[in-house]
Amino acid sequence: MKTTHKSLAITVLSLILLTVSCTPFEELTDDPNSATTVPPSLLLSGILRNLAQEDGPWSEAQRDNQFWVISFDYYGDQDYNWGAIDFKYDVLANVEALEEEAAELDSKNKYGAMAKFLKAYYFDYMSKRVGDIPLTEALQGVGEGSIEKPAYDSQKKVYEHILALLEEANTQMALARTEVGTGRLEGDPLLNGDLEKWQKVINSFHLRVLIGLSERATEIDVPSRFQKILNDPAKYPLMESNEDNLQRVYGNEQNNFYVLNPGNFGFNRNRNIMGATYLDLLKERNDHRIFVVADPAPEFYDPNKPEDFSAYIGANTGDEQGPIQVASDNGQLSYPNEERYYDDYSGEPYIILGYPEQEFTIAEAINRGWISADATAHYRNGIEASMLFYNIPETEIENYLSQDMISYKGDNGEGFKQILTQKYIAFFNNSGREAYFNYRRTGIPNFDVGPSNNNGGQIPLRWKYPQSEFQNNEANVNQALSDQFGGTDDINGVMWLIE
Repeated sequence: MKTTHKSLAITVLSLILLTVSCTPFEELTDDPNSATTVPPSLLLSGILRNLAQEDGPWSEAQRDNQFWVISFDYYGDQDYNWGAIDFKYDVLANVEALEEEAAELDSKNKYGAMAKFLKAYYFDYMSKRVGDIPLTEALQGVGEGSIEKPAYDSQKKVYEHILALLEEANTQMALARTEVGTGRLEGDPLLNGDLEKWQKVINSFHLRVLIGLSERATEIDVPSRFQKILNDPAKYPLMESNEDNLQRVYGNEQNNFYVLNPGNFGFNRNRNIMGATYLDLLKERNDHRIFVVADPAPEFYDPNKPEDFSAYIGANTGDEQGPIQVASDNGQLSYPNEERYYDDYSGEPYIILGYPEQEFTIAEAINRGWISADATAHYRNGIEASMLFYNIPETEIENYLSQDMISYKGDNGEGFKQILTQKYIAFFNNSGREAYFNYRRTGIPNFDVGPSNNNGGQIPLRWKYPQSEFQNNEANVNQALSDQFGGTDDINGVMWLIE
């Protein structure tokens, strides 16, 4: 597994390549002083830029979330016959280098806290996509005791390690915030080096990981872990509003354009179609977010009825692309809102981890009986924050919340479905594949399956292991497959996380 083992020199080279290939959405202000010393701020910049570009808005990931569909097969498809993922050990090698460089500063430094969080983030990123992964023996490719072909750790062990890393990251960031002379994080393009906000991100991400373990709640003691965080806000500060969102903000400067913009209007305007799975949920709820994110289908638009929900028509993810293109050409489907997404190069921020998600996660934990609190308040917080992201007026938000369909039905099955549905709506074109992972875990909302699926009428449950593993680490990857899926690298295999 050669990508998991890097010397510092190789790490620095990979960082340089990574930084060049990533969108430079702020200017780097730090330069290495020598070929063998890399400032932690420079390492952090490259890692965070990589993180901010994973599965972004209007990407293939967002199609798999069923937020939009593509009408031209030349540019993509609606196929759920997934292949292999890319492991992230090259990024983790840079995280290791960050931790090593940070250790030279002091024992309580902020960069070390970030390294622990980033390790947790990328181990979670990989494991929830494939299952077991190398962890204990990973990143040990140089020097005495190096391991070129690391064994795989069980998914349970991976998540126990992730949870431990997040505990350590929170503790260390708290110390860094009080330590004299720590200052802000340099090289941070996402939160401008704000340590308080990063500590909130660490703990909010901790809740994301815990709710993702809902099917293993008893085995890994999820309720008590949840209670510990929620019952001690002084030790575990959480996001308090959209102001705390971990997000990438686009701008009009070159190489930091939102993916839909005036420069590519003629290129992708008529092939990006709003997805029915998402759009129909807004229509059913008289949700004014629909007017912000989508344009009405021209065939059904009446200028005398500017807020006619029935004029908004999404395409089914499972439909063949030919009929979708015909309907699009005939003006029978909705496109993304031209004014919002094509008027300038800024679009909207891309939320990596946000306050609305956190509030719906807490509401779900209450609904499940893990903690004693007011689920209604957190459910409403999530809806309100999501609507404020789209600048929906307060009066419209209150009208929306007062609808019988929206009012929380209690800590029961109906209330559970409301929470997960609103969480899905709030995920629109944000947070990578979290909308899919929540669907995989709960079955909410219903995902569309049709003739374009190409996976036997199923939404897959995982991705395959990288082909490089079968070339460079064959015995261990085959053992992992034998331990989990009867020896088959099956995209419909049920991993420990969701058994």
